[in-house]
Amino acid sequence: MLITDSNMTGIHAPPSGDSTPEVQEESRTTPRPALAPNCETKKSMQREKITILAKKLSVMAILRLDEKKLRPTVFGTTGLFMCLAVLFFLPVDIPHKLAFPVFTLSVAGLWLLPWQMTIAMLCSAIGDYMGTCGNFIGQMGFFALAHIWIIVYFIKRYRTKVEPDGKLTGKAKGYMAMVLFCAAALLCIVYIKVLPGAPAGIEKIGASCYAVIICAMLTMGLLQRSSLYALGAVLFVFSDFILAWNRFVEPIPYRDYLVLVTYYLAEWLLFVRSTNYRIKGAVRLMRF
Repeated sequence: MLITDSNMTGIHAPPSGDSTPEVQEESRTTPRPALAPNCETKKSMQREKITILAKKLSVMAILRLDEKKLRPTVFGTTGLFMCLAVLFFLPVDIPHKLAFPVFTLSVAGLWLLPWQMTIAMLCSAIGDYMGTCGNFIGQMGFFALAHIWIIVYFIKRYRTKVEPDGKLTGKAKGYMAMVLFCAAALLCIVYIKVLPGAPAGIEKIGASCYAVIICAMLTMGLLQRSSLYALGAVLFVFSDFILAWNRFVEPIPYRDYLVLVTYYLAEWLLFVRSTNYRIKGAVRLMRF
């Protein structure tokens, strides 16, 4: 069967309407809408912003310090802190020498620590001073303030660095449940075994409130997933537990050594971990 020219013309005729050369040229020059970034790109951008924010929050010291001076300042502060801690155990009669080591950390914190931790160290030093004056209520009150400021810093750090997106994995939820269970168990032991021996009145009420606060500090310290923060929080709780048991239940041999060695070590661990200086070999407590 032959195909006529008219049929050929009908088949190969140029399309009409919008396909004219002018319209084709216009379609080439019309900008296409930009493609929206995919979800992975958005997530990576959000993570980068959160990381930058977390770094800024972690270095919010009250006074600025040159990065080159960070290491010698941390080492110098640590050396002075240890000397003053040893001084307490020497038979040298110096008034209020118990408060000197942590007060040194609080002063250095003006350049090295986030401001919340600086206030916490200062409150601890004042608590030590109250202890040397025999004011147990004042001592307990200032240490409660110290723990509250540590909790404030831990919460901010948890939201910005540990779980910035707020999405917990199954392992993270299990670890959190374990931490909460341990803190609750410790609080029950304190309320059942220790606090009944406290004198009725303001001291017993204060000790009851203090127990809740320090258990909350322990919980947040363990949730930081940092071995140094976790060890510092545990040693702090251990020191206070020995102190409370000795005061409210029964005397403990070598109480001063058990209380103060663990206390000074706890304060130093919290101090050095909160600076920008990183100890080589420090491990993350949990990886999820």
